[in-house]
Amino acid sequence: MSDNALVPSTEVPLNDAALIPKLTRVPLKGLPSSAFQHPLDRQATENLKKIKGFDWLVGKFIEYGFERIDYITHIGDGIRVGPRQMAMHYQMLRECCDVLDVAEPELYVMQGDVNAYTSGHNHPFIILQTGLLELMDDDEVMAVIAHELGHIKCGHVLYKTMARGLKPFIEVAGKATLGFGSIVGAGIEAGLSAWDRRSELSADRASLLGVQNVQPCIKMLMKLAGGTTRHVQGLDSQQFLNQARAYKEGLDQKTSDRFYRFMANMGSTHPFPVERARALDEWVGSPDYNEILSGHWPSPMPVVKMKSCPTCGLQYPLSELFCAADGTPLPVH
Repeated sequence: MSDNALVPSTEVPLNDAALIPKLTRVPLKGLPSSAFQHPLDRQATENLKKIKGFDWLVGKFIEYGFERIDYITHIGDGIRVGPRQMAMHYQMLRECCDVLDVAEPELYVMQGDVNAYTSGHNHPFIILQTGLLELMDDDEVMAVIAHELGHIKCGHVLYKTMARGLKPFIEVAGKATLGFGSIVGAGIEAGLSAWDRRSELSADRASLLGVQNVQPCIKMLMKLAGGTTRHVQGLDSQQFLNQARAYKEGLDQKTSDRFYRFMANMGSTHPFPVERARALDEWVGSPDYNEILSGHWPSPMPVVKMKSCPTCGLQYPLSELFCAADGTPLPVH
C-alpha cells in the first residue's frame, strides 16, 4: 500500500452518531469491477452462462416475481438504516459507496445469526443480521458493508438471490412447466453453487478497497471462522493469517488433499474463511492493489490458458483438478 494512501482525517463529525476517528480513504471514482474481479469469479460466471437452460431459468425467476417477494419480506421484517436510524452505520454505508463509486442501496438490520447478504437485482438492498453486529467491531462491520457493495458493483446480486432461493424456485418452476423446470434446475444448481463460492473472492477484494486496511478484513474473516464475543480478546489476526498461509502450503502438496478440499467446499455457499484470508493476503501485496489505490486500474486481463471438463465441457484454469459442476477429474497439464 502506498504511504500516502491513508492520512489522518481532520473532518469534524456532523453529529454524535458519526463514525469514530478514522483514516481518510481514497475515493476510487470510475473504478470498474473488472479492475478487482477475481479470475475464478470471472471464469465461473462464464461457465454458468454456458449451462443449458440457465438463461431460461433466470427469465422464469424474474417472471415469477421472486425478487419482489424477497424485497417485501425483508422491508417488513427489519429496521431500515438511515440518517436518523442507526446513523453510524448509515455513515459507513455512505462512505463505502463514495469510495467504491457505487449508487447507495437500502440498508436493513434484521434479527439473525452472524451473517450479511445483498438482494434485489433491480432494487438492491443489504441486510446486516444482529449476530454479526454483536460480534464485529465498527471497522469490521464497515468491511462487511464494503463486501456487500462489491457484490452489487460486480453484478452478482441476481445470481446470489437465485442461489439462496433456488430449491423452492425449482419446485415452483417444475410444477408450472410439467417437470421441465426441475430437470433444467438440477443441472444448474451445482454450477450456481460453484459460482456463488467464487463470487465471494471478488467481494472480499471490494471489502479491502472499501476500508483500505487489510486488518479489519482479516479480523472479520477470523471471527466468521470461530469468533465469540466472550473470547474476542484472545483472538489474534496474525496467527489466523499464519494459519491461512500454512493451509494453502500444506494442502497444495498432495492431489488427494486438494480433492478432499474440493469435496469439503462443494456443500458450502462460501469458501472457507482461511482460504479467503489467504487470497486477500496475496492480493494486498500485489501491484494491482496498489495501482488501484493510486488511481490506475490494471490493464485488461491477459488471456489465461484453460482446460475443459471431459464430461460437460466447462472451462477451468490449469491449476484446477476437478469440475465444480459434476466433480469429474480434469485433464492434467
